[in-house]
Amino acid sequence: MFTLHRMKKSTGLGLFLLLLTYPAHGQVQAGDISMNMNGTVSGGYSAAYGNAIGSSHTFGFGGTSTLSGSYYDPGFLTFNFSPYYNQSRANSNFQSITDSSGFNLSTGIFGGSHFPGSINYSRSYNSEGNFALPGLPNYTTHGNSDAFGINWSENVPGLPSLSAGFQKGSNEYSVFGTNDNGSAGYHSFNLHSGYAIDGFSLSAFYQNGTSHSLLPQVFANSQQPLTVNSNSDGYGFGVSHSLPLHGTISSTFTRTTFGTQNQGFDFNGTVDLISATAGIQPTQKLHFSVSTNYSDNLTGSIYQALAPSGILIPPVSQNSKSNSIDTMATTSYAIFPNLQVQGEVERRDQTFLGETFGATSVGGGAIYSHGLFGGNFNGSFFATDNRLDNSNLHTLGLTTTLNYNRQIQLWAVSGSFSYAQNVQTLLVSYTTSFFNYSGQIRRRFKKLSWSGGAGASRTGFTALPGTESHSESFNISIGFGRWITASGGYATSNGIAVPTGSGLVTPPPPTPVPLPSLLILYGGHSYSFGLGSNPLRRLTIGASYSRATSNTASGGIGSWNANKQLNTFFQYQFRKMYVNGGYATLSQGFSASSTPPATVSSYFLGVSRWFSFF
Repeated sequence: MFTLHRMKKSTGLGLFLLLLTYPAHGQVQAGDISMNMNGTVSGGYSAAYGNAIGSSHTFGFGGTSTLSGSYYDPGFLTFNFSPYYNQSRANSNFQSITDSSGFNLSTGIFGGSHFPGSINYSRSYNSEGNFALPGLPNYTTHGNSDAFGINWSENVPGLPSLSAGFQKGSNEYSVFGTNDNGSAGYHSFNLHSGYAIDGFSLSAFYQNGTSHSLLPQVFANSQQPLTVNSNSDGYGFGVSHSLPLHGTISSTFTRTTFGTQNQGFDFNGTVDLISATAGIQPTQKLHFSVSTNYSDNLTGSIYQALAPSGILIPPVSQNSKSNSIDTMATTSYAIFPNLQVQGEVERRDQTFLGETFGATSVGGGAIYSHGLFGGNFNGSFFATDNRLDNSNLHTLGLTTTLNYNRQIQLWAVSGSFSYAQNVQTLLVSYTTSFFNYSGQIRRRFKKLSWSGGAGASRTGFTALPGTESHSESFNISIGFGRWITASGGYATSNGIAVPTGSGLVTPPPPTPVPLPSLLILYGGHSYSFGLGSNPLRRLTIGASYSRATSNTASGGIGSWNANKQLNTFFQYQFRKMYVNGGYATLSQGFSASSTPPATVSSYFLGVSRWFSFF
């Protein structure tokens, strides 16, 4: 369909003819090699056209296959090789606007010994992907990616265990509707070891990793692509031992050196973390534990909490001393099988950005589950009283979760609600709040079934106006036996986000207030419809349509964005043959882009056959 498709057409034709004429028989045993192979080959007519690509009309060939087996013995060497050619992996139900090719390879080595290992590698070409937007359909991208990994272990009885792993991957993509390109890459290495001696369990680890990403301008809302690089190097040790009264005690030490660079700012540091935990269970109903955690670099600890999500960290003073120590004691008691009460006391002392904070929290709550009005109810409630040092101020924190479901004759109803305020984070001075709720109802009228639901969520920093994000969604579906299934949905979302390598995400707490240039204000709504039917036993028909409009703004640069996508599909089976076809079209545009909205369409009609080669 695209340039890559045409480049591989001659290879695909030879592969198709070879597989079509290959005899089918049982498992193959060639010396010490035992193999099984199955797959699907297809051929047909396809076409693609649009203002973002050159039009093409081809008689194409494609297929998927899986070759698996072992050498000498499954405990010695196993392998699995799964190539696919001109077969989309973006959506298993519909023909995609891009035909992806690639393969997945994995091997297991010495799986039956004390030294097992594995190697895996995968690569895809022209694959369709997504760039996330909170609460709304994702933007569509396409590109190439690969991943490689190798793992090895040593598990000799009486000796310390050891495992090592290395992973590496990359992704290069472009965005329909813009001239922007993006990329991401990473590699990591890790070592883990464990040993048990005289009742002590010892562990140690080492890990190293780097990542880099280039975000397209339209997502970064900047005059140039946004580059983010990060690295991390760390090691740690741990020890644990049993205690009387069915208890345990454990302690860990970790040291991490890290760095990140984005928008010309660098942030580097080293964090030492020490933690200890002890717990006992004098009776089956009573449990008690105490824990303490110390960090010599609170700023770095905040960075470590946010880095896995890809949040871009704003520059902070790296010369300012920061540390924290947190001690907590908790207890729980089961009054009844369906009622448990909890209590806790927590003390925090922190130095951050030249200021000293201290807080004491005392809290308690209960977890309850029971039958109610013919249904099932479970809920939890927890309250904390937080007092800041050198202040008469104290705040009351609340956390509650409620769930209920019931069958009322032919109606099935369920609902959930959760609320929290003054949620504790790494900084004692930060308070957050959120609530979310959802409900679902289902009804069956003989062959006719119906369901509907709604949900909403809201979150934000209570002390920081303008940090709120919220979303609402509604859905409905109706079905009549195998004849028809119809569904529809509507969603709206608004709030603040920051760009990451996988899309726009809402900043999770805890977080310092990001620079204005990092914050992106977003908002939008979407709706979607779907139809499916099996009018005949071997005939499947389906269609889906989605449309979303959104806007993003940051640093005085704004963009109005639109995305529409339609997919149709049918398949008819007779014996091992399938006649299938489909049509897909995408329209996607960004007002911040210098190019017009992209419109890309493709359709396909062909025949495929499943084979068990051996």
